Amino acid sequence: MPAETLISIIDDNEDFRESIAGLMKSRGFTVEAFPSALAFLSCPNVRNTSCLIVDAHMPRMTGIELHRRLVESGYAIPTILISGYLDDSVRARALADGIICYLTKPCDEDALFGCVSSALERAKPDEYRS
Repeated sequence: MPAETLISIIDDNEDFRESIAGLMKSRGFTVEAFPSALAFLSCPNVRNTSCLIVDAHMPRMTGIELHRRLVESGYAIPTILISGYLDDSVRARALADGIICYLTKPCDEDALFGCVSSALERAKPDEYRS
């Protein structure tokens, strides 16, 4: 089941991006990692992405701005937002916009995988529900 699932990770911090990518791969997921929202938007696999794990604060386009742009373009990709610090106003705005989860760095693995499970249930309910 997970190998067919594409998780895209977008973070301008290479170490964090690669760490999360390795973690997802260790659980059997197919992963693509990008240094920016614009790099993700220019890739051919946007439509095949089952779940996004996105940094909240990046140059040129934030995680919330990316999520909004995708929704406006017809791509309702379940999105997990990760931030270097807890900002209640950003968290509230993100969740109101349909972000699945808002986590802070460093994020707890169990919390992250719980969010990924929720995202995949929302992405393809019939395939991922137990």
